[in-house]
Amino acid sequence: MSTGRHQDSLEEPREEWILLLLLLYLLGRLGRRQISNYLGIGEGKVKRIIKELSEMNLIDTKRGGEALSRDGLEYLRNYFSLNNIFSVSLFDTREICEDCEGIGFLLRNASLSRILDIRDEAVRGGADGALIIRVEEGKLILPPDLGTVGKYFPRLENQLISIFSVLDGDIIILSYSRRFSGALIGGLKAAIAASRI
Repeated sequence: MSTGRHQDSLEEPREEWILLLLLLYLLGRLGRRQISNYLGIGEGKVKRIIKELSEMNLIDTKRGGEALSRDGLEYLRNYFSLNNIFSVSLFDTREICEDCEGIGFLLRNASLSRILDIRDEAVRGGADGALIIRVEEGKLILPPDLGTVGKYFPRLENQLISIFSVLDGDIIILSYSRRFSGALIGGLKAAIAASRI
């Protein structure tokens, strides 16, 4: 199921960006201006996308702002499943970048054949950088042979282990940026690229 005409291109604002943002802020509502600021999208475009999402019952629109609906959550589950994304979460990435926001994507049944292409996709999406991590024998490894995440970023490794339920063979893409939009959009682009390589 696709909500819009941007199905194969992440160059234009996508409905999925807004749905993912609302998922990450599931406990509250976000107004149009907040969504615009978080994603770096003009308020006019946000208003149009919100109208489309609301008409499809993917978001719940009230005076206090927008929230993800049950149908929206189901849509995201299907979208994630199609792209091998098992889980998504916010992360504190100050160990890597003092002023950066971080978003982690846990991928299951994906391959790690072209790490640099995946990282470059995150950067093209606006991220300042991305860590590509594979799970081996219960350890979080930085490929190709840089050792464990904990060797460089012990607090981040503890966060990843406590938030994600990892299995051997899983891949984690942790995108970070000084702009929230870069972390979200860059991370999503990298996760989708990893699922298609």
